[in-house]
Amino acid sequence: MSPLDEFTAALQRYQPYLDQADYAALLAESDQIAPSAVRLNLLKESTSTLPLPRGEGDKEMHLPLATAGGSGRRLVYLSQKYGWVTKPLPFSTDSIQILEAETSPSQTREFQLGQYYLQDAASILPVSLFSTSDKPLLKLDMAASPGGKTTQMIDASLDKDFVIANDSAASRLSALRTVLQTWGAANYAITNYPGERWGDWFPETFDQILLDAPCSMQSLRASSSHPHRPITVDERGRLANRQQALLFSAAKALNTGGELVYSTCTLAPEEDEAVVSALLETYPGTFHIDPAPARQYKASGLIQFEGQQFHPEVLHALRIWPFVFQTNGFFAVKLIKDESIQTGRTEPPFRDFGSTGYKPLSPKLSQELNNTIQETYGLDFGSLLKALNLIPMRRMGTIQLLPQEYLSTFINLPYNSVGMPLGRFIRDQFEVSVEFVLRFGSEFSRNVWQIPEDLVEQWMKGFDVRGVDPAGIETGTVIAIRDAEGNNLGAAKYSSKRMRNMLPNRHLSY
Repeated sequence: MSPLDEFTAALQRYQPYLDQADYAALLAESDQIAPSAVRLNLLKESTSTLPLPRGEGDKEMHLPLATAGGSGRRLVYLSQKYGWVTKPLPFSTDSIQILEAETSPSQTREFQLGQYYLQDAASILPVSLFSTSDKPLLKLDMAASPGGKTTQMIDASLDKDFVIANDSAASRLSALRTVLQTWGAANYAITNYPGERWGDWFPETFDQILLDAPCSMQSLRASSSHPHRPITVDERGRLANRQQALLFSAAKALNTGGELVYSTCTLAPEEDEAVVSALLETYPGTFHIDPAPARQYKASGLIQFEGQQFHPEVLHALRIWPFVFQTNGFFAVKLIKDESIQTGRTEPPFRDFGSTGYKPLSPKLSQELNNTIQETYGLDFGSLLKALNLIPMRRMGTIQLLPQEYLSTFINLPYNSVGMPLGRFIRDQFEVSVEFVLRFGSEFSRNVWQIPEDLVEQWMKGFDVRGVDPAGIETGTVIAIRDAEGNNLGAAKYSSKRMRNMLPNRHLSY
């Protein structure tokens, strides 16, 4: 069977479960590439305070007036600046779909600086299902790579909640780490463990868990990143078995009263409704599905497919056909835990935290750091640490900002990466890290230099700036760089009329 015939057969499976109009809409959408979406980084300041550009070439905008402030204003500005024709997403006021673009969203200065994430629009939906809270939450992204949904979980609390980004494949950790560093996150840890083990290692622990499960990726739409391929019955069965094991593990690790979002980028019911149904039937009365999203978006789950009956509650799941929002096909469900699950706890991996070399700061050094950052950059460092629940720890000549929740709950759990580097000592002088400046430099009121616009392109390619002598900046100081629009362009070390470029490779344009 040819790939086209395979794709046609995949679509025909669903004809009995759609009315004539919806099936026609599915066929019409299936061979169209879904528009990608831009989701703003809420941790980084940007162009939101600038007046909107005007001109005869302004592109059509479809943003509702209700979003004209805050995130909406930033999106309008970027859209007009780069000639984007856009469409709003009903499940995210921080995102837009890009229908047409004079300048590709992947080729802008703001994208290089991590001011927004570029992703499939439907993949923004799962994290949007979580409730917000005034209290700090403990969160787990069980299958996190490449990290887009993790950054969305981080943004939900503006980096105040501790998020564990776990992935079972070591080969995917580097990309995950790069995404979280580019985002400017600090209150997180990256781990590399089988998701199936978390429920027995940490039962009744997390307030929110996202399981965006590995799947067959049959989104029923043409996609350059996920081309359609045939799936055998055996392969689908293996996937469903693993998805069920992961979901049961997440169910055990979730606190009573907590929220668990299960999602896939496939519309195969064997990997969607059937997996959720198995959880509800195995633990009757332990979970219920939040019915509000399915009602709001008019996108209900199936309660039977090809002779298999599902738990009646899966009707409240979200089955996002490609024609619903003009996205790739997607499945998501928000489960709320009503009762605890009995489980035999097993000991998680252990590494004595003392072996990491991190040590608490002395009260004297803590005060000196606070004073140095306050005097050098005009930033209230003590208040920042308190707001984000971060603890500075010293290892050799470096200072790392570690999440307080990691130190309280997971201190001996080995990690791949944790927290954010604050800086290092060079002889007796403390120098802040470029990661710290990229995240917080927009809040600096001192030692900030606005780079001339004609030098920005070379700066973003990693070149130094020479022949400058800015007033009020001492030789040897790390300073924040901004452009005329107020974008935070990272850090430079100033010496002898030279701004030495400290931008990491991940932010450079080529």
